[in-house]
Order: sequence, then C-alpha cells, then structure tokens
Amino acid sequence: MKKIILTLALVATTIGFAQRLESKIPANAQAVISVNGENLLELISLTEFNNNALAKEIIKEVGRKNPDFNSLADFGFNLKSKAFYFYQPTDSISYHNFIIKLKDRNAFEKVLDSSTSSKIVKTGDVNSILEYDTSIKWNNNTLLFTVGDRSYSYFDKHKERFMKEAESEEEDLYILKRRIVGEWITNYTAKLFNYNGASVLANKSYLKSIDKNAAASAWVNSYGELMSGMMGGLGYLAGAGGLNMNYNNLGFGTMSGNLYFEKDAARLTYNMEVNDRWKKAIKKMYKSKIDQSFFNYFNENEIIGYTSIAMNTEAVLDEYPNLISDIYGGMLPDFKDEMEVSSELFSILLDEEAIGDLVTGNMLFILNDLGEKEVTYSTYEYDDDYNETKVEKTKMEMSPEFTFMIGSENETLLFKLIKLGVKHKALEQNSNYYKMNLPNKTPFDLYAVIKDEIVFITSSEKQIANIVSANPISVLGDHKKMIRKNAAVMYLDVKKLLAKIPAEELRKDEKKMVSFATDNLNNVYYKSGKMKGNNMVSEFVLETANNRENSLKVLLDFIDFMM
Repeated sequence: MKKIILTLALVATTIGFAQRLESKIPANAQAVISVNGENLLELISLTEFNNNALAKEIIKEVGRKNPDFNSLADFGFNLKSKAFYFYQPTDSISYHNFIIKLKDRNAFEKVLDSSTSSKIVKTGDVNSILEYDTSIKWNNNTLLFTVGDRSYSYFDKHKERFMKEAESEEEDLYILKRRIVGEWITNYTAKLFNYNGASVLANKSYLKSIDKNAAASAWVNSYGELMSGMMGGLGYLAGAGGLNMNYNNLGFGTMSGNLYFEKDAARLTYNMEVNDRWKKAIKKMYKSKIDQSFFNYFNENEIIGYTSIAMNTEAVLDEYPNLISDIYGGMLPDFKDEMEVSSELFSILLDEEAIGDLVTGNMLFILNDLGEKEVTYSTYEYDDDYNETKVEKTKMEMSPEFTFMIGSENETLLFKLIKLGVKHKALEQNSNYYKMNLPNKTPFDLYAVIKDEIVFITSSEKQIANIVSANPISVLGDHKKMIRKNAAVMYLDVKKLLAKIPAEELRKDEKKMVSFATDNLNNVYYKSGKMKGNNMVSEFVLETANNRENSLKVLLDFIDFMM
C-alpha cells in the first residue's frame, strides 16, 4: 500500500496547481520540485490522462479492492492544486516529502487497504500512519507523505549511545534503529504538518527560479551542500567513511531548472549559479567563438548530428590548475596543501601559450552518415571428427562517416608530426591528404589534412575530397547561428539517424519503437550558453512532430508504448 500511496502522490504532484503550499515548506529545505498542473491540464484532459498506460495501471491496482475507482479524480486528490516534493537532510536522517491538496478525504481513505487502515492513529481531525521509515498524515484538505532515509554512518558512530536506549535485552540494534527512526519521523511530520514558520517563499532565489509558464520547476538551494550530503553517504557505503569530503566551497550556488511542453517541442532549461572566481574563469575559457573558416566545410544537408565546443585553450590551461585546486582542495580539505603544490607544478610544466597555438580550443565533430563496410574476422569450422580449422570470413558492419575539425595556429609543428607519421608508416601520403594505417578490424578508414588552420580527420573519402577541393561545398542554415552563439552544442537529427538503421537487423519490438520515433520525433539538441551575470545557462530541447497536438501527448504516448 505504501508504494501505491507514493505513486499516487507522484501522479498528483504532476497534475496539481492552485494554492501556495510553499508556506508549508521550511526555509531551510535543500531542494524543491513543483509541478504546474494547471498548465498540464490545458495540454491534456483528465480523461485522456486516465487512458494513459500509467494511470490505467494505478486505477487497475486500486480498483481490485474498490471497483468504484475509475479515474484519478476518484482518489480524492484536488487535481487543480499545486503539489510539491521537497528534501530536508540532517546529519542523522534525510526527509523526502510530498505535500498535496485533498478534495475528498473519504475517497482517499478508501484507497487504503484494510491492513493499512488498521494502523491509522487519529489526533483531532488529523489521521496518520507510520510504517517504520514512512509516514502518511492528512486532514480534510492536505496530505503529507514523508519517507526518512537514515544515515548509516551516524548510527555507527553513535552505536553505543543508542544501545543504551534499548527498551529491553531483546531489542537488538536493528529493531532499535527502526524504533528510533520511527520516533524521529513522527516528531518531524507532526511539526511539519502544522508548520507556520519561515518558509521557502522568503527565499528570493527560489521565487526567481519558478516560471509560471513551466510545466514543472526544480530548485536546489546549494549545490555544494547537496553534493556533500549525497557523496558523504555514498563514500561511507563504499567503505570510505573516514574520508572527509566537502563540496560546500566549490564555488557553486543555487541550481534551478524548468520544464516546458510546447506545441512541437519539450524543453528543459537549466541554470547554475557560480561565485565570482568561477565567473571570471569561465568567461576567460569560453570567450572565443568557433572560427568562421569552420563553416566553409559545413554542409547541413549531409549531417546526422554534430558536437561543437568553442573555448580558449590557453585560458583553460591557465585557469585549470587553480580551479582543480579549488575543487579538490574543497572536496578533500585534509589534502588541500597537496592539491595546491600539484597545481603549481602543473602550471610550471605546461607552456599554456604554446599549447594554445597548437590546439586553439575550437572543435567541431560532425556525424555525416552511417553506412556499412565489409570487415574481416576470424572464426573456426569443424569437420565430422570435430577437428577445428581457423578460417577468415567477411561480414558487413555499420560504419560511421564522420568529420572532426580542430583549430590550430601552429601548422609548422603539425607538419613535422605528420612527416614523422609517414616515416614510421603510421600515415600514407596521397596527392593532397593523408590516410592513416589502421588495423584491418577497424570498421572505417581515416583520412587527415591540414587546411585553413584546421586539422581535419574524417572517415569519409567523399568528405576528404570536398575538404581538399578548391571550392568546398558549404550549406548553412540556423546551425551556424546556434554554434557561434553558444559555448557548446550537441545536435542530432533523429529521423535521419533512424533511417540509417537496417530494418533486417531489428527485432519486432525494436521496429515498432523505430516507427514510433520516426513518426513523432524530429531533432534533439543541447546547448550551453555564455555566462549571464553569475549564471551558467543551458537548454535541452526535444523537437516533436508538428502534426501532434503538443509534446506532452507525444511523451505520454511513448510511455504507453513502453509499458
């Protein structure tokens, strides 16, 4: 039953909007997730949502005990009320909370099975259930669902003290832990349910992070504190309990994100706040733009996807030692001195300017095509007497056609390296480009050339021929603008990629998935922009078919398909 209530809480959290339940969320909450049901219900009706596979499964599960349940609306939740998840950690236990509005208390209570109902404790108009690490508490209009995650290291450190609290000799450590955790959760939820102290609404950063047009919003008060708590627990479980790891001084502040379901795209925006030290360093490292000459060899008609990075290598190498010292010196304060010395040695050994000339930091990787290539492999054949004979056979394998471009302002050194490659037969010189000598099992060939202060490496004879020609073909659209505007971009044309997959190599269910994706998905891309004040801003976009009503319905159809 606990799993059902948790699932229902999650569902309600995805389709609720109205009063400001944030007043119940303490100001020191470390993370908050909210979902704007008003916006979601404008995109999909409750009837349509009920027909989704996930909702059907929930209705079916609860309907086994109560045949009157035919809709999510029958569960008693106020589906037009905003709902929240928030996270509050302590040194001994971390609390995961869901808080939602109830519309029909009696309907909700019918969801509970007889074994769960028998555990209800009534205090005035408030009912509550405690099952070890889980608490459910509700009245006529509010439901609070809390799960406690105890700290293993805390209990181990205080084992002797806790054992003194045993109620009898028969109460071993396992039972004692369960009882103590239950008491903590009971006290915590009692205070939280009637909370009227300072709330997260007093936090300007939180208020700024929420966009009323978003389907969902997420906010983390301090990325460093969150990581310290998470990694501290993981370190202990991994046997590194004595390792002092502190992420609080890394220079990262609040983190937030918003999710949007638009007509023909699902969009996730992400924002990370950094201190002035990081702001200055990042601005130096990503102050450059990919050189215009790269686009002389960019043909958008012959790309499946690409990744671009525009940074200043000299600035990266100049800032890197100090940033590494800050990061690991902050994470491992016991080794701060060692980190500082290592960083200084790193700077001494490197010539940032020389390396920056050799590799400027402008990089563009393009996936041009996916084809097939015949490759040789070894196997064994057996005669009637089971004597084996090693034979070589050939088979067709998928072979990517890609082009990698790297900016360089030191062609003299590069040509010296190429000359050595030819001398030692790692490279084979053609009339105006080079072919790399790769093992026979490699499913592609590689060609290289240096031109226009760019090192080209490609697996396509067609692309190398275009690159070395006097008038290379270049077809540009919106891609140039997106690449030049952002520090990094990753792009994939989903339809083109799926069209290259041989149908005969797919199972029946895989064919259906490819068919669904081909009909409903277009392009997907991620872009990381330049610094805006003290904020690093990124965006992930999944473009969906424009003949569909909206991207949310495409996502729900995909869930249907998967289930």
